[in-house]
Amino acid sequence: MLFISRIKIHNFKSFKFVDVTLPKTYVCLAGPNGSGKSNVLDAIRFACGEISLKSLRAKKVRDLILAGTNTAEVTVYFDGDEKIELKRAIRSDGKILYKLNGVKTTRGAIIELLKKHNVDESGRNTIAQGEVQRIINMGGKERRQIIDAVAGISDFEAKKDEAMRELDQVNNKIKDANLVLGEKDAFLAQLERERADALIYVDAKKNLANAKGTLLEREIKKLDSDLTEVCESEQKTKGEIEKRESAIAKTEADIKRVDNARLDSSKELQAKQQTAGLIRRIEELKALLATKEQMVKDKEELAKRLEKETNGLNVDAAGKKSSVSELEKEIAQLKKDFVALESENEKFSSFKSSGELEKLETQISNLEDDLRSKREHAISIEAETRSKNEVAELKRQEQNAIDSTLPRELENEKAEEKIQKMKVEVKELAGEIDVLFQREKELNSESAELDKKLLELREKHSVMRVQSSPALANQALKFVQDLRAKGSVDGIYGTVADLIRFDTKYTSAIEAAGGNRLLYVVVEDSNTASKIITLLKKASAGRATFIPLKDVKIAQQLEGMNGFKSVINIMEYSSDVARAVEYVFAETLLVDSMEDAKRIGLRHARMVTLDGEIFERSGIISGGKVASSVLASTQLSKIENEISKVKEEKAAILQELLDSRESASKLRSKKAELEVKAKSAEIEIRGSSEMVKSREKAFARKKQLEIEIADAIDSADSLVKESEKLGKTISELEARLLKSKEQRDSELEKERSGADQTSKKKTDLAAKVSSLRATIDGKLKEAELRKNELFKLEERIKVMHQEKMDALARVAEMKKASADEGKELVQQEEKISSTSRQIERIFETIKKYESDLQSLGAQREKTRLEMDRVTKDMNQLNIKKATVETKLTDLKAEFDGHGQYETLAMNKEELHTIVKSSEVTITTMTNVNMAAIDMYGKKKSEIEEIRGKIKTLDDERNAILMMMDEISQKKKDAFFKTFYTVNDYFRKMFAYISIGEGFLYLDKPEEPFESGMYIKLKRNNREHTLDSLSGGENSLVALMFIFAMQLFKPSPFYVLDEVD
Repeated sequence: MLFISRIKIHNFKSFKFVDVTLPKTYVCLAGPNGSGKSNVLDAIRFACGEISLKSLRAKKVRDLILAGTNTAEVTVYFDGDEKIELKRAIRSDGKILYKLNGVKTTRGAIIELLKKHNVDESGRNTIAQGEVQRIINMGGKERRQIIDAVAGISDFEAKKDEAMRELDQVNNKIKDANLVLGEKDAFLAQLERERADALIYVDAKKNLANAKGTLLEREIKKLDSDLTEVCESEQKTKGEIEKRESAIAKTEADIKRVDNARLDSSKELQAKQQTAGLIRRIEELKALLATKEQMVKDKEELAKRLEKETNGLNVDAAGKKSSVSELEKEIAQLKKDFVALESENEKFSSFKSSGELEKLETQISNLEDDLRSKREHAISIEAETRSKNEVAELKRQEQNAIDSTLPRELENEKAEEKIQKMKVEVKELAGEIDVLFQREKELNSESAELDKKLLELREKHSVMRVQSSPALANQALKFVQDLRAKGSVDGIYGTVADLIRFDTKYTSAIEAAGGNRLLYVVVEDSNTASKIITLLKKASAGRATFIPLKDVKIAQQLEGMNGFKSVINIMEYSSDVARAVEYVFAETLLVDSMEDAKRIGLRHARMVTLDGEIFERSGIISGGKVASSVLASTQLSKIENEISKVKEEKAAILQELLDSRESASKLRSKKAELEVKAKSAEIEIRGSSEMVKSREKAFARKKQLEIEIADAIDSADSLVKESEKLGKTISELEARLLKSKEQRDSELEKERSGADQTSKKKTDLAAKVSSLRATIDGKLKEAELRKNELFKLEERIKVMHQEKMDALARVAEMKKASADEGKELVQQEEKISSTSRQIERIFETIKKYESDLQSLGAQREKTRLEMDRVTKDMNQLNIKKATVETKLTDLKAEFDGHGQYETLAMNKEELHTIVKSSEVTITTMTNVNMAAIDMYGKKKSEIEEIRGKIKTLDDERNAILMMMDEISQKKKDAFFKTFYTVNDYFRKMFAYISIGEGFLYLDKPEEPFESGMYIKLKRNNREHTLDSLSGGENSLVALMFIFAMQLFKPSPFYVLDEVD
């Protein structure tokens, strides 16, 4: 157990310096009055942390310090269980220093250390002067508080206070969360309604799109079918008209033919009556037959002659071919001989010819070969050119034949060109529509983003409105606000915060300067305030503070200090509420910074800085950063401006969307009109497909012929150019060959003159070589001439063969004509013999022709009537076609802009019902927020998260409440345990004195902490109060009470000062 082993005092009260060692036993300080006995005990209490000057018997700090000095210190040394050194020093300016075992510490640390050894802050182990009598004289509650201190109730109270602070924090968090949750719930409820509306709208739009799309699709298919049917009927009717026109034309032709036949019969009848004409015709036929027989003989003879000549030419050609072949063989042999002579010439020559001659010989040989090749190629080109020209001519003839048979009417071709133009235009329009569609998609996307942003801003606005509105955060203020709005109570102006206006840069200063007074309600007078307070109590709507304008005492406005003025000067407010504003702000000076406030002087005036630090007249300074409702109001204003801006942007986008859709609608109408026209034209063209196919084949063949003719001409032109080029090349080669030969002869002459006269053999050989070369050149020219003659001969054979074939064809034609004329001659001769019988038949024939003419006339009239009916049908079809095309154009334009849809398997009536109901739904729903669909889930999750946080906070609050209940119960248990134990010790002590029995009791045992504790005596079976005891008896009773407490919770040491 601890005990005080040493006390060291320096300049404390009356002691200059004291350092005394104390034994572990009872210590008694004795001396006369004023010797400093109580000062020693005060020093022990001072070192153990006593802070009450009254308990230390001093009026001010200076009374604790020895006169003439500025500091005092006391050190108490403890020994026993552990060694402890407590030191406390104090200066005249009130500064205090604590040290524990030589280390600087705090009073709290010392108090906690002493608590571990049952020396608590209550001071129950110390009985100061007069303390015994005080216990007798103190009230019941104060006496009970001594039991509280012994039981450690203050610890429970501290824990409970800490729990209460935590509970307040949790409650504030729950309140704030519930405020936000309430606003978010309201926002979510609105969002849910908007989502439900949006889903209904989307469903209606989808149903409308599906139903209308299905109707449009069916109607377009039907109109397409109708248009096809009308066009086919139109083509069929055109065919009928053409057929009837053809029938009428045929009937007219038949009438003309029959009438001509009738006239012919009449003429024949006249002719039958005269045979001279027949005889004349017979003579003409005989003459024609004789002429044709002679012509046949001539042509046959021509054919034979041509055959004979052709055979001769063929023989001649074969001979020429043989001759050319022989010449080529002879040339080949001569070349061999030439080579042999050259070799022999070189072998026997003792004179070396110059290299120049050999070079010339080689050059001449190469030129001759090249010349021969070029001439042969030129002959080939000439033949090929003639062939190409003949082919081109034949193709032209075929082309002319196609032109003569090609239909002259090109309406269908023009229609096709028109269709192609329309298709190109449709494609261009589709491109423009696609561009507009893409822009619409972009605008819709931007609109959706703006909707989303608008929802987020609205949510922020709702939350910020809660933060910025005192009425929403305070139920009482909301109640007062409602009273003012309804006019239930006159004379309500609003809160101070609502009645002032200022620049936002002064927000922090005004918030700090006004504080809670910003939420005071300004009213006309105290009667108005009383009425509102009565209504608040009835409604249990909370509390509010009021500023009655007529009754409030206002402070005098501060004059300027160092250039700074009252904060009221930066505000704007109505003169009606000036007294209220002056009450709140007039005494506060606005300065720029804390340094400015210090320069002015902290106690000269109440000051506020621009950053919101407050300097009170008392010297108290407050500052820091807290959430500001006025700042929230500023933010609220910004959000409202942003909402307005977003709405303007959305309005601009919607206007652009409308303009874009209108433009797209016009383009779709135009596109649909062109498509319908193109389809009608295609159907009309398909009606004359056979003619189209025939014409297309003819045109294709004509184009092919044009290409082939162009190719043939180009080839011929190329060949001509090549031939001309070859001619020039051949001329150049001939010139070069001639020049080379001249040079060679010159070289030979030089060699001859310079050679040895004895080499006669070499000279002869050279002459032979030269002669042989000349022979070879001659043979080559001869072979070339014969090849040309052979080519011309073959061409002549071809021409004669064609002439022979033409003559034989003409013979066949004339034989056929002669056969026909011979038949006619026989018939004419027979006619003469049968004229009388035929006259009778002619009469019958004329009658039949007249009857046929009547029938044909009736048939023509009938056909014309049918023609009129079909023409009327055609007019009706044209009207119907125009109507169908117009409807189809409109529907296609609408369908193109309709968008995606699902085909519904419903009848027309059901679809129209869906369209009507969907259109009604869509029309009645305005300002549908499509972004609500996606945002609802997100916001619901956020709210669920907030609910989860609130539940967590609620659980935390319940845990705190349970802990508080547990603390209260433990506190109660600790109190009663202490009370009953102390009471038992107190009862037992009465056995040591002869004043009867004594006990402690509570006047409210069911509520111990609201109760007072009293001491009662029982003597001779009668209860007595302390007032009936003598002074000495009272002192004994008080000491027994103190010792009973010490027995319950012993302390390591006790300090008793003048115990009676």
